[in-house]
Amino acid sequence: MRMFIAIEFEPEVREYLSEVQKKLLPVSRRGNFTDKDNLHLTLKFIGEVERDDVDYLAQAVREVGSANKCFSLNLSHLGFFPKGNRTIVWAGIEESKPLLRMFLGLEKSLMKQGFSRERKGFSPHITLGREVDLTEKFDTIKAQIPLEKKQIKVTKISLMESKRMGAKLVYKPVFVQLLK
Repeated sequence: MRMFIAIEFEPEVREYLSEVQKKLLPVSRRGNFTDKDNLHLTLKFIGEVERDDVDYLAQAVREVGSANKCFSLNLSHLGFFPKGNRTIVWAGIEESKPLLRMFLGLEKSLMKQGFSRERKGFSPHITLGREVDLTEKFDTIKAQIPLEKKQIKVTKISLMESKRMGAKLVYKPVFVQLLK
């Protein structure tokens, strides 16, 4: 099973991010844009695990969720990670102490369950598109598509399974923990 831990979004937030993606389409030759239903903020990518490991992952999510209170995040700006002549385009999140606290607690809890720490550090972002081939310089695109400081309410964290169903990638919550 391919797993990750995420903050899922309310429909209004996913709808707004989908509208931002639509504005990116005319300035993209091609790209693999995230399906609206799959838009989320990854707290920790786990990767392939055995079915037996799901209980350990759920325990870590339960521990962290029950130790954290609900909070809000704000979108900040469009960004990109260059990857050859194509890029990953993402929506950034304003710096958030509650989010960092949750991530660090999750790392600690996962280590207790036998999972490794994140080597790259934590760079919170929402992937809008992968392998995007842009027609213009990113700074020009970023100026044309400003991101509203939309608020994202964080009331739960989810252990998610990533599954291919035909040609479509589907993210399904396996375990959800409400925050205090």
